[in-house]
Amino acid sequence: MINWNIKNSKEKRENWFFPSFEVQEYLLPVVNVGVPIFDEYSDTTYELDDCMRLRNVIASLMETLSLTNKSKIRYETIYKGLESLDKSLIIETLENLDAAANLAIKDRTALVFYGD
Repeated sequence: MINWNIKNSKEKRENWFFPSFEVQEYLLPVVNVGVPIFDEYSDTTYELDDCMRLRNVIASLMETLSLTNKSKIRYETIYKGLESLDKSLIIETLENLDAAANLAIKDRTALVFYGD
């Protein structure tokens, strides 16, 4: 599974990763901000401008999720058909990703996603 960290940071966060393949599959297309498609087996780097766009994408998605009363989000997977995800797990993952993007912006560096 893909995890992320701040470029040139010695600090490793315990919760900076997609918690399941299903959450990863659901969120990767959503959090792609125009860089080449995520490389699930190598690194994908979000530079400063990408991190700013990512924060806007996350804010928009969080607003959309807050408007639904559903506790489960259903989506069509590539291999398993229809799946259900806990909305709270998606929100938690987005909050962690937003914190990382915010820190990258603050430190004026890149956010790097590390593949399997």
